[in-house]
Amino acid sequence: MRLPIIEDVNDRDALGIKIARAVGLPPLPHVTVQVIRLVDDPRASTRDFERVITQDAALASKVLRMANSAYYGGNGRITTVGRAIAVLGMNTIRTIVMSLSFHAMVHARQRKSRFNRQEYWRHSLATAIAGRVLARLKRSKWDEEIFLSGLLHDIGKLVADQFLPEEMDVFLSHTADLTSATVEEILALESKTLGATHPERGEYAAQKWNLPEAIRTAIAYHHHPSAVKGEWYEVVATVHAANCLVNQAEIGVLMPGVQHEMDPAVQEFLAIPEEQYEPIRLVVAKEVIEAQSAFGVT
Repeated sequence: MRLPIIEDVNDRDALGIKIARAVGLPPLPHVTVQVIRLVDDPRASTRDFERVITQDAALASKVLRMANSAYYGGNGRITTVGRAIAVLGMNTIRTIVMSLSFHAMVHARQRKSRFNRQEYWRHSLATAIAGRVLARLKRSKWDEEIFLSGLLHDIGKLVADQFLPEEMDVFLSHTADLTSATVEEILALESKTLGATHPERGEYAAQKWNLPEAIRTAIAYHHHPSAVKGEWYEVVATVHAANCLVNQAEIGVLMPGVQHEMDPAVQEFLAIPEEQYEPIRLVVAKEVIEAQSAFGVT
């Protein structure tokens, strides 16, 4: 499925050149790339995963820490990477490895700016967790894809902060003055100030990193799920709902005045009674604390 969010080729090229000139979009760590490829390889074995991850001793140690955390339920019983893969499964290990890479990107040394990376991380993590909660209620087979898509849905904001810092500060200064605005109004302001929206920048980054199509699609369309037809609608719709719930719960909110309304078609698709949404928000808030602890963040 092609993701033609930036329909004008010149606009897409200009966005790519502007980012490339600013040192270049950082590649994903080599081990992370290998793990992503292994998940898509039907011939890959547990031994293949273990061999790749143990190439990086620091990463292997972090994977074990995550696997033994309260969030993943290892409770200190998992002592080797091979055991972690056997207990949690290859898809979950991919999620952990990708999450660790993203966590490192977010918390890399940065300049002073209006962009609050701590709140950004909390929002991203909460959206991932909310997506997983909704996926399990829906008995979705895509729960790991939904978690990763939720984690990375706003990656375009991080790209802007890193590569378009002056424009991003101007954009955030404008949004700080808003007391109420729709998502569409914010996207229009973002496009005018930064030359593209965060879904457009995020889709560009996801393509450069060769992320799976489900994740690329969710990043590109998390504000417009109705534009997606076919097999990835479930992933996109769930991430859209998760993002709305997390913003409504004010977890890691970067723009307090923005009104996030869930697409009625998504509400119908999820078929969750309205009275269940508040308990879901409470569960998400609790799990965010556990997950932050797993990452070593409080």
